[in-house]
Amino acid sequence: MAELWELSLADLAAALGAGETGVEDACDAFLSRAAEVDERVNCFIELDAAGALKRGRELDRVAEAERGPLHGVPFAPKDIFVEPRRPPTAGVRHMDLRLRARDAAALERAEGAGAVSLGRLNLDPWGYATTGANEEFGAALNPWDPSHLTGGSSSGAAAAVAARALPFAIGGDTGGSVRIPAAFCGVVGLKPTFGRISRRGSVPLCYSQDTVGVLARSALDAALVLDQLAGFDAADPAAINVPAPALAARVAAMAAGGERPLRGLRIGLDRVRMEDACAAETVALAEAALKVFTELGAGIVELDLTLLGGFDVAASVLTQAESASLHGAAFLDSPSRYPPNVARRLSAAMGCLGSDHVDALRLQGRALRELLDGPLATADVIVGPAAPGPAPRLDSVTDASPDEALELSLALLRLHRPLSFTGVPALSLPVGFDSRGLPVGVQLAARPWAEGRLLECAAAYQSATDWHLRAPLQTTDQGAL
Repeated sequence: MAELWELSLADLAAALGAGETGVEDACDAFLSRAAEVDERVNCFIELDAAGALKRGRELDRVAEAERGPLHGVPFAPKDIFVEPRRPPTAGVRHMDLRLRARDAAALERAEGAGAVSLGRLNLDPWGYATTGANEEFGAALNPWDPSHLTGGSSSGAAAAVAARALPFAIGGDTGGSVRIPAAFCGVVGLKPTFGRISRRGSVPLCYSQDTVGVLARSALDAALVLDQLAGFDAADPAAINVPAPALAARVAAMAAGGERPLRGLRIGLDRVRMEDACAAETVALAEAALKVFTELGAGIVELDLTLLGGFDVAASVLTQAESASLHGAAFLDSPSRYPPNVARRLSAAMGCLGSDHVDALRLQGRALRELLDGPLATADVIVGPAAPGPAPRLDSVTDASPDEALELSLALLRLHRPLSFTGVPALSLPVGFDSRGLPVGVQLAARPWAEGRLLECAAAYQSATDWHLRAPLQTTDQGAL
């Protein structure tokens, strides 16, 4: 019989909602698993066992008819979200930013749907890198091989979900911070359309690109969470008042499988760009995934995505200008309080001109229109690499100079920032393992508000493959839990 922590979010939610298992029992099972996993991969900044078990006992007293869609499901957020009982660390010991919000909308919605937070997840300092390395709280390690990176900045979130310490996690994505670690750790990472989920109560990095995202084991699990987190919030100036999605039933139908469920779907691909950016093994796994999509009924459309390179430059300017606005005074006053890799980026950001920022903002709307009238008019979904290859070794960052570490981050960001810049939804999908047993993912993107199309496409793929069912850290032998 499967342990509770082995169940998918969908299966666990069904069991809890029907009263087949208790919430306190589920929390206890996941807390035990989380403590074991954390000892090996350092994915949590804090585990709150007492708080989670107390919440579990309260939910066990809720009548079945009053239980929310995520009743009793454990989760944890990347530590950038405000809670009434404690401020976030943002991955640093001295968090100097003062947030006006007293609570985070994403956590309010998750807990309002019945989910139970088990603690706070590790991340890159200030969320301003893509590796998972953290000098102050320790690096989050890849559960498939702890000598390798998780990617970041939602590093602990990806590691915890991959290692079955959590059914889902809430992260933040400015230029790939959900999608990169999801690819490196072998889970689904969804960055919704800009403005889909409220950012109220989260530590900002770049106001014009920051997005709250979801990490889960499967497309169906991600859809169940998105349905609860999405919704207009007037307290977030970037929130857009569109109807909340109701995707779970649609995605569940795709996850159940069927004959050629993707009939008529046009999948766009720039093979030249992918081959230039990626290692040979990564290209081969992406091509194998495309073959599965065609067997499911999709057609492949060849694209030229050269325009994304220009979007990446503008996205970088936005991040520099807005991070300098947030951190400039504190950085100039005490630069030594910032980790070297963050300090290196902030130092460069301080030279960003106001006119550069304005020019980048002016390009944002035009870039989205070019994407919609060009590639996303020809294709329903764009497929591309989620990373140049599998997760690099941890020492490629810890033993590197700040410039070398920065270049690694930039190589990862180039594949993701253009989609953040335009605000379109994007999803990282695990598609296999390289010869060393490390996960490889591809990235899917679609038109604004088309998260359902991405999740259906991913669910159909997962109905025909089993990559998302494989889990690391299954034993207590050397090298695995």
